[in-house]
Amino acid sequence: VSTFLVHDPRAPDIVAVGFQELLPLHLGLSGLSSKVIESRNSLILSQIEEHAPNKERYTLIAKVVNVGVALLVYGRDDTVGRKVEDVQTQWTGCGPGYMGNKGGVGVRFRVPADDGGVGEVFTFVCAHLTAHAHKCARRIQDYYHIVGSLLFPPLPGTDSGAPTTIFSTSHLFFFGDLNFRVDFPPESELSELSRVEDAARILEQESVREDVKEYDQLLVERDQKGSVFVGLREGEFWKFKCSYKYKLGEVDRYDSKRLPAWTDRIMYTTYTDTPDTPRLSNIANALYTSIPSYTTSDHVRYFLFRLSEFDILILTP
Repeated sequence: VSTFLVHDPRAPDIVAVGFQELLPLHLGLSGLSSKVIESRNSLILSQIEEHAPNKERYTLIAKVVNVGVALLVYGRDDTVGRKVEDVQTQWTGCGPGYMGNKGGVGVRFRVPADDGGVGEVFTFVCAHLTAHAHKCARRIQDYYHIVGSLLFPPLPGTDSGAPTTIFSTSHLFFFGDLNFRVDFPPESELSELSRVEDAARILEQESVREDVKEYDQLLVERDQKGSVFVGLREGEFWKFKCSYKYKLGEVDRYDSKRLPAWTDRIMYTTYTDTPDTPRLSNIANALYTSIPSYTTSDHVRYFLFRLSEFDILILTP
């Protein structure tokens, strides 16, 4: 948080911080998640306010945690933090027994219009999908399970009493460790990159990464097969190096047992986006990158700064 804020002249209106492995599974199942997320909240809020360009103040809009998947959303007091209404949180689990080491958590809230009108609804979803390269189909199942079971109460002012999905919103941000990998077809020259060292060396070049993106599972499933994340947009993730899997404590060394991949992603859409231009969005992608100095995880997480009517900062540390 501090690394980003100290270099930007304008403080974001909304800050969303998502965790996919907040703590080890056995500790999460023992009920320690709430205590851990509370300590994270105190630290993150202090860092946001300490490093905001003009020492802006922030309010915690909502927090939600399910075992290791957690989400904290903050609002800047002089813009949206003191205005939000109808705050809602939900969670759902995936995987064996739906225990929660995989799954999704969500926060939804409404920012009323200045004239007192309904305004706009924001929905943030942080998710952790099934791991391993060969389990792409399971990741897609996880996504649809989250979409179908992460349900919110009816929106204010509507006649229906039925629960609503994550798509009943003005703006949607879906992010986290989505775990999609890179599959090279046998006929590709890159299919011979079985050694992590070779792959990491080649992927230093942005021109190569732009070619490799065509084999990214998420991109293939969304754009070619239409099987997942249909209607959601994304920034140019190939502009930076793969976020997984790094050696713990290392800035730029990959783990020798996993081929590099872009597992950590931020997807988004807004109500003014149109199906006629599925790759374009009225949410402007001001920055989409990685944080190589974050070495306490085997993922190098991205942070994303977006501009629409509001400035939004999303991080998945």
